[in-house]
Amino acid sequence: MNTRTLNAKMPNTPPNKVIKNLTESHSWIGIIISPLLFLIFWAGAVTLFYEEVKQWAVAPQFPVSMQQPAMPLQQIVEAKLALYPFDYQEHLMVQMPSHYDPYYKVYLDLVREEGNEDDHGEVASLLVDSQSGKTVANKEDFFLGDFLYQLHYNLNLPAGTYIVGIISLFFFFALVSGIFIHAKKLYRHFFQYRTDKNRRDKLLDLHNVVGVMTLPFTLMYALSGLVFNLAIVYQIAFVIFIYQGDQDSLFKDAGFTLFDEQRIEQPLDMTPAYKIIAETRQRDDFNISNVIFYNYGDEAAIIQIRGENLSHFSQNDEFFYRVKTGELLNKTDINNYNVFRKGREIIATLHFGDFAGVDVRILYFILSIAICVMIVAGNMLWLDKRSLQQNISARSIRFVRGLSVGGCGGLVLATAVAFLCERIIPASISMRSDVMVYAFVISLVATMLLAYRVDSKRRYLAQVIFATVAVLILTLLADWLMFSEQIILLWHDGFRAVVGVEVGIFLFIIAGIWAIKTLSANNETRVAELTAEPALD
Repeated sequence: MNTRTLNAKMPNTPPNKVIKNLTESHSWIGIIISPLLFLIFWAGAVTLFYEEVKQWAVAPQFPVSMQQPAMPLQQIVEAKLALYPFDYQEHLMVQMPSHYDPYYKVYLDLVREEGNEDDHGEVASLLVDSQSGKTVANKEDFFLGDFLYQLHYNLNLPAGTYIVGIISLFFFFALVSGIFIHAKKLYRHFFQYRTDKNRRDKLLDLHNVVGVMTLPFTLMYALSGLVFNLAIVYQIAFVIFIYQGDQDSLFKDAGFTLFDEQRIEQPLDMTPAYKIIAETRQRDDFNISNVIFYNYGDEAAIIQIRGENLSHFSQNDEFFYRVKTGELLNKTDINNYNVFRKGREIIATLHFGDFAGVDVRILYFILSIAICVMIVAGNMLWLDKRSLQQNISARSIRFVRGLSVGGCGGLVLATAVAFLCERIIPASISMRSDVMVYAFVISLVATMLLAYRVDSKRRYLAQVIFATVAVLILTLLADWLMFSEQIILLWHDGFRAVVGVEVGIFLFIIAGIWAIKTLSANNETRVAELTAEPALD
């Protein structure tokens, strides 16, 4: 008896049992985490263009006249302080305009109302025209970009950060187990995609090929997600066991400078602070992102300047100045950095793909969408396999189908609905962000519920994609019917992200139409195979 025959008669050898158990674990973990994993990657894909989405949402509503001279920052800040009950015991932050965003964002910690037991009062988040100094809106009124970003990293839930961290941990296990499962045929079947076989072979090849091709990308995302979302776990351990509860010492060693000087209640002209800001903005190798004022208008005033050092990879500099004397109190730059903080900044740069031009983010976006497709293919494979097993009830299959297929398709449709709401809801409505969120949730839940009542997963996905395409077409039409002049003006002024987002929406419409045709054609072929009469002998 040769070796091949012996192995064929011994299918339950220990290595085979390990692979079988590993495959089963891989399958169950994949189906359990797939809806949330799809959500994380889908929202992360859109969040790669966070700044562009923000400009698309806000700029046409409030176009900035670039021919008008810019108003001095000091005049803007002190005008806002005169209008709001600012708590001078707290800090004041100003986010600077950029080539994506022509507005100042001014954050004011307001005086706490009586009976408010929170550590801080409310925060006024003002969107300010950099040319006229006029407050055009509250930052939270245009919530689409922030909403999707929060979905990515904390699911918009109170404990969502930890949930995402746990999902990242299971995702990392799924990646490692997938490598072991396919190790023997990883190289031989690297590019295998069987177009002449049945539907299951196509889905399996699609799942495997995308999984292998995106492996370095997914490993980076899984590990960086663990660092970001479960960092609090080892921070607590460090505070308790290493720093004996001294959290300030931990932050200091981690490279985060904290200033808690009290006001001395002696008034101070803040003009020197704005001179420091103006001088820093003139540097060619440094791009200010935001400034923070501590003890504003007091002799104990300190200004913190944050920004990106353009001369080095993933280098964010930070400077603290005493306003009264102009003394540099502390700095974090390429010559004076903390290893822990530097490492975290590099991981963040890799995670968000902002270390190069827009082409890298486009590549990240394509890889993220490919992973979403891989997740949907894996779900359909699982449903096909389990539906043939006698020990799995039809109700369980419907539940998983609604949660996975309906949830994944529903997220795509709900995102399109959110984009439409962000465009057509008037800026004057105070609760416009809440309306957008409600529309997103209702669309998602409705799509999931309808998925319980359908039998053909392919036909249902085609219907969901059709609805998504229709909503996106309405969004583009609304764009040009409502803001055509403003969009053209923004293009001439150099703010071209609005048109860039529209191009992305148009390409997604084209991809959606192709997907609908592909799913419909495959579904017709499937029906023809099932209804064909058997051949006569």
